[in-house]
This record gives sequence, structure tokens and C-alpha cells, in this order.
Amino acid sequence: MVAGDFIASIDIGSSKIVILLAEVKNGRVEVFAYGKAGSAGVRQGVITNTKKVTQVIQDIKRKIVKDYDTNFENVSVNISDPSIKTLNQGAHIHVSSERIKQSEVDTVVKIVESMVKIPPSHQIINHITHHYNLDANPEPILQPIGKKADNLGVSMHIVAASNHHVEALENSIHQSDLGLSNIVPNSMASGESCLNQDEKDKDVCLVDIGSDIVDLSVFKKGGIVYSSVIDFGARQVTQDIAEAFNTSFQEAERLKIQHGQAQIKLGYDRLIQFQQIDDSNYCYLSQESLAEVIQDTYSKLFKLIRKKLNDENLYRSLSGFVLVGGGAKMKDCNRLMHNLYKKRVKIGCVNTDLISAKREWLQPEYACVLGLLLFGLNEPESAQQSASKNSFLDKIGISKKRFKFL
Repeated sequence: MVAGDFIASIDIGSSKIVILLAEVKNGRVEVFAYGKAGSAGVRQGVITNTKKVTQVIQDIKRKIVKDYDTNFENVSVNISDPSIKTLNQGAHIHVSSERIKQSEVDTVVKIVESMVKIPPSHQIINHITHHYNLDANPEPILQPIGKKADNLGVSMHIVAASNHHVEALENSIHQSDLGLSNIVPNSMASGESCLNQDEKDKDVCLVDIGSDIVDLSVFKKGGIVYSSVIDFGARQVTQDIAEAFNTSFQEAERLKIQHGQAQIKLGYDRLIQFQQIDDSNYCYLSQESLAEVIQDTYSKLFKLIRKKLNDENLYRSLSGFVLVGGGAKMKDCNRLMHNLYKKRVKIGCVNTDLISAKREWLQPEYACVLGLLLFGLNEPESAQQSASKNSFLDKIGISKKRFKFL
């Protein structure tokens, strides 16, 4: 049995759904429970069938409760909304007291929220504070409480998602008998687990390559300034292999995982055995021809990313890219991106100073669900849970509560 408070997160993806539980020890999260199952009811990153998603979550939850003898109620969850809208907004207020109080910080944040103009079809799901400013001093600060100033300013990153997609997500969580702590875009969560402060200060783009979609977040001057979703994922690589070699999707997936690489290596080639559709005889393809198909597909994806960032006037100033997600496991995809962009590109690594987990849980495809745990650290104690057979909320009689803002 694990003692102490703990937090929980769920990554709802197109190919898999993952749940993690972690203890909070001295500001560090230590993962102690894990559950995963193939996804159902999710297409291109969004929930299309809440009943199917609910069933998968319930199945994973039951297994975790059985295997780890630990119940849980409140979770942080990801969202991948192709129609996601983000903007950066600031505001200032006059400080009436001698020193800045929490109430004045809350006031300036609420003013920013009231200033944000979003369409009726969307709702704010998250905001992140970039920094605060005191009086006319342009030097940003992270914690203003207790400081002397006549005026307090704040700069924030606001994220809004489709009402329809948020409702489907909420229904899937609540119908699974769970409470909702945070809703966080994929790449924002992945950035928490895989980017250090130095990388955020140096203007980088976090690219989370999922099965059906790619999530982007751009960090500048230490904070997030842009988030977006591209309707293109690692599944397209499998589909292109299947079409190129007239094979089934399952066989194409095997070829991709076992023999795939994103760059053609001249002078190195070998034959790979595979089966075509409606043909019981084995066929052969060259390693080079397989790499060519994969390289073409990843090149298309990277060009889409560049166009998206160019459209927002963000690409030129970036120092580099960090790749995470299942699609980042493709051999040499970072080298291909570097050759195309001539910018620094690396595969994201989970920050083990913040997160402790088994090696298999620290792979790039778990960057999002691990990052969601870090978002859970910001929750009030009433939203965390006691790591015992019965949840902390059950013991003290507090009803489930949603917390949308950090």
C-alpha cells in the first residue's frame, strides 16, 4: 500500500488510452500505477463515441484498482481539438494595499479572462500565466505576492476549445465515475514533462506526433505563446506503406515498427519479407524502398508544421524543435527534420528531476500523460486523493469538483 497524497491522469488518444497514478513527494511525482488499453470511440484525436471511451476507461480503472489496491476519483485529462483557439492577453490594475495580495493577483487574472473574446461555439479550458510586471518596470517576475508596487500587470496564454468536444470529454470522464481536475492540450502537457526552463527560454516548438493528429506548442521567453493541432499523424505513415506495397494495414504497421526509418541510407540495403493482400506467398521489398515511403510521409508532415508556424510568424525565430509522442519513435525522424529545417531537433526526454517512473513509462509516447500529472500538482488539496483503498474525497465527504483553470 502506498502512503500519502497522489494524483491521477488520463491520456485519451486515437490509438490508446492510458491512466497513471503518482505520489507527490517533495514536489516530485513518482508513478506507482499504470493502466493502458487500445482506444475506442476516438477519431483524429477527438471523442466521437462517449460510450465506447467510457467503457475503455472503466475497464482500465477496474484493473488498476485490482492490481494496485488503490482507488481514485479526480483526474487531469488531455484534449486534441482541431479547432482549438489560443491567444495571449495582458491586463493591469492599481494596487490599493501597501504590498500585493493574493486577492489582487486573482483580480487581474479575472480581468484578463473577461477581456478574452471567443466565439459562442468555444469555451476557455485553460490558462497559463507567462509573468507579472510591477509598475513601469519591464523586467518580468513570476511571483508578485508580498512585493511593493502601485500597479500590477499580468501576461497570460489562454486556450479555448470547442463546446462539443469539451462536452464529449466531460461526459466520458463523468460517466466513468471520475471527477475532472484539468483539461490540457496534448502538447502543453508534453511540454511540462519534456522541456526544461532553458529550452523554454530559447524559443522552441514542442511537437507531439500522435496516431491521427499532431499537437504543437511554441515556447518563447520562458512561456507558452501558441498552441495548435494538425490533422495528420503516424497512422498516415502506415496507410502510405500499405498502399505503396499493396499490403494490409496490420502488415504495414509491422513493417513500420520492425523495419522503419525516416531517412534513406545510401549504400545500405537489404530485402524484407512481407505479405501482400490476397496472396499467400511471401514477397520481398527493399529496406531502401520502405524508407523512401516513410521519408516522403514524414517530409509532408514537417512541411505542414513549417507552414503552420510560418502563417503565425513564429518559425523564423525558433531555435529548435522537440519531438514527442508515438510518432517520434520512428528512427531518424529527428535527423530528417533537421535536414529540412536546418534547426536543432531532438527527441524529447522526460525530466526525471520532476518525474520518477519505470523506464518503460518514460518513453516519448507517454510524455503527455506524464505532463498531465505535473499539471495536477497545481491543484488544491481537495482535488488530490489519498492513496488508500478508499479515496480521500470519500473519507471527508467532499463531492467531485471540476477545476478548469490552473
